[in-house]
Amino acid sequence: MMKNLIPILLVITAIASCEVYKQDDYEELYVVESYLVANRQLPYVRLSTTIPALDFYDFEETAVSNAVVEIHLLETGPESAVDQVFTYINSQQGIYIANQEHTVLPNRTYGIQIYLPESQDIITAHTVVPDTFRVLGGVQDSIIYQSSEQLEITLSESSYPGRQNIFVFNALSQDPIPDKLTPFYTDLYESNDQKKEDLNQFANNSSGIINEGNFEINDDGSITIKYPWIGIAFFDENKIVANTLDDNIYDFLRSQQVQLGGSTLSPGEIQNIITHINGGIGVFGSVASDTVETFVKRPTL
Repeated sequence: MMKNLIPILLVITAIASCEVYKQDDYEELYVVESYLVANRQLPYVRLSTTIPALDFYDFEETAVSNAVVEIHLLETGPESAVDQVFTYINSQQGIYIANQEHTVLPNRTYGIQIYLPESQDIITAHTVVPDTFRVLGGVQDSIIYQSSEQLEITLSESSYPGRQNIFVFNALSQDPIPDKLTPFYTDLYESNDQKKEDLNQFANNSSGIINEGNFEINDDGSITIKYPWIGIAFFDENKIVANTLDDNIYDFLRSQQVQLGGSTLSPGEIQNIITHINGGIGVFGSVASDTVETFVKRPTL
């Protein structure tokens, strides 16, 4: 059975609690987090502030709950007129939800505007929602882990303005318990003291950023990928989620990878995380997504 499912792609805690400038130059910044998903309802918006790098981070302590939040559907692009306005209400500390229903449209541009009455600060950003796609097939109902038969996924043709599609795949275990870990992840789990944190991370195992150019392009424009075994952390039922990313999430993820050690550059040469938020930091981004299920069998001894 195939159904749509969006995992949590990223967490902004690292931005909110880690200062990217020198400690002596610390300046409190607003942190925005919201992800639109093509053909889904409008998302919630999280609003908070940063804290100094050495302080303990707690979202509720940094939450901002007195803002006026709107998401705008724009007529064409970032500089175009507003087609529709969607207002938000503060449902709990730092969390804002839409006042009305609206299905996010693919290939359209949305903007966010946040007004802080006390300081009169304004935060803005925009995102171009990726084109939708479907998992066409090619995924086995069940497959033996590390067998010669590779797990393959075929995705329908889609597009993003000005560039190839950028993908992130997630393998979501339906029963993430230690006894079902695959051998590689069993070794990681047993060698680390942070077992609960590891298990949660493995249960939503991300491929990292993959460019469309890495895939096999079929005659009909669809693409076929061979899903690597290293991406499977658990035996039994798994959902494989394919996500295409907008520029905002893509830039955040690739710059975050550098910050977290994915570069040979010295610390003074590493760029700050790219956020595309005017008046703050964080992510106002969008994705398109589809999901397929498969059962990963243990190899026969």
